[in-house]
Amino acid sequence: MRTATFLIIVMLTSVTLCSPVLASAPSDGSTVTVTDSVSWNGGTFDGEIIIKDGAELHWTGDVSVEQDAKITIEEGGILHLDEANMESQNAASTLLIYDGTEIEIDENIDDASATMTVFFSIDVPENAYLNLTIDGVTNGEITGDSASFTVDLNQPVVIAVDHYYPIMFGITHIELFHSNAELLTLNADELSQTGGNIIWNQATFSIENYGTFVSEQSTIMAAEIVCIGPCSIEDSALYGSGPIHVADGSSLDFVESSMLGSRTDEDIILHDQASIDYTNSTGTGGYTDAWIRLLSTRELVVNAPIATVVATGIGYSGSTINTIINGDLDDTNTWKVNIGTNEQKRIVEWLDGNGEYGQESGTIKVTVETNWGNFVADMAAPQTSTATINVVYPQLSIDKVEPEAATADTGRTHGVMVTVSNTGSISVNPNVRCYVGDDEADTTANTANWAVEPGQTKDVPISWYHYDDEAVQLTCKFLYPDVLDPVSNLIASEAGMTSGEVSFTTAEEVEELPIILYSGIILMVVVFAAIIAVRATKETSKEYISEEAGLPEMESENAVQSESSEQQEEWLDADGNPIIGND
Repeated sequence: MRTATFLIIVMLTSVTLCSPVLASAPSDGSTVTVTDSVSWNGGTFDGEIIIKDGAELHWTGDVSVEQDAKITIEEGGILHLDEANMESQNAASTLLIYDGTEIEIDENIDDASATMTVFFSIDVPENAYLNLTIDGVTNGEITGDSASFTVDLNQPVVIAVDHYYPIMFGITHIELFHSNAELLTLNADELSQTGGNIIWNQATFSIENYGTFVSEQSTIMAAEIVCIGPCSIEDSALYGSGPIHVADGSSLDFVESSMLGSRTDEDIILHDQASIDYTNSTGTGGYTDAWIRLLSTRELVVNAPIATVVATGIGYSGSTINTIINGDLDDTNTWKVNIGTNEQKRIVEWLDGNGEYGQESGTIKVTVETNWGNFVADMAAPQTSTATINVVYPQLSIDKVEPEAATADTGRTHGVMVTVSNTGSISVNPNVRCYVGDDEADTTANTANWAVEPGQTKDVPISWYHYDDEAVQLTCKFLYPDVLDPVSNLIASEAGMTSGEVSFTTAEEVEELPIILYSGIILMVVVFAAIIAVRATKETSKEYISEEAGLPEMESENAVQSESSEQQEEWLDADGNPIIGND
């Protein structure tokens, strides 16, 4: 039994000893998958390394990296460079030169008439007007892909650049051929310069991190680094390894480290809401920003199908944008606009080459123009890839529709009082229409004054005409312009307000002729009564006169005649006219 156990142990030990041990990186272009915790020291890296979930690779020492090598750190995996020197082969750099760039070469070589050849990144045309002043001597209108000069290497050689070419170009390397028949090549990244900008034309290898990447006290040359998972670079130096891309939601700690050279104008690019801790570190400098925050897009989603958009102070250069939203009224997915039409307009935060922090201070104004008034959203420009901007609309309601009575005459005007309120924060002059069922009623609502200020409730009188004998109700609601109709639910209830029931009836017809006849009879009676009264007055006067005429006959005939004559002159009729009697 003990013998069997011993044999099993021997067999297991043999299997363990025969298992392959990953002691170094692939050097033949093959792919190696790391599934456990391993440590490597130096070596040549040519191929692909995949670090799986739960695995960890510690790498130290000098590593010679071949072109197109690749490291992929899967989610849950870890790559730890600890005092590693990742040196790339065929790393091509260029010193971009501008008007005013100066280069100094000090090799301390004993040769007063060495040949210096400067190699350019393009075939320099005549219209570049390139001048190189070398040790105080100007060499004008240089053309071609290189230029040679005789220089004194016993002292520092100073090259001053002067050109007016709008397209970026630079120096890839400088060759010195001196009296000892030796050729010395200085690559662009080895040149001491001011006012220029070192870039690497391409990366030699890539590190694509979905897990965790840590670099401590290490040197990385000509790498393309993508941080989809968190990255930490501490006390390290990177050459030609920019820009480092930090994905949205990921992070980069760049502490006590330096970066020289980038393939773009930025050493580090934070995408959307990526985060960075950039502490006691230096970048390429000059025209190259230490880091920027770049939005993947810059889309504004607005609660209006049609609007004008004015944006000021947008992006890295503070651009002004005037544009419109012209969406489909029935498709809210089209109610948006892109203000990030180029990269500079999408850069909202940065640390420049001089270490000065900058941030966009842009504003956005969205205006919806209608015959009700203009409605606006005015705010700071959102610094996110997508942002929702809400235009401020009035908050309206029709509170009451009250007819003056529950009965009305068909075809005749009927008064109605409509109460409207604005509980919003802006004034508005809306349109109101009233309906009986689905049909628009004949009212004066379209000419009434419906303007309401913020917080105001007002009564608006209108007239209503209905032409059928029936009991009906009047419903009043807002009539929206086309641009507001799709957002009417944000303004008021679609139902409006309905009145109580009003019964319309036709009044009973009465013939007009009897009324006229009765009026004439009454008038005749009044006239006739007046005539009788006048005649009665006359009869009374005549009786009085007759009594006076019967005086005693003892008076003389002359006296009677004289008195009779006087009486005749004093008689008057009812109208005051004298009455003369006949003998």
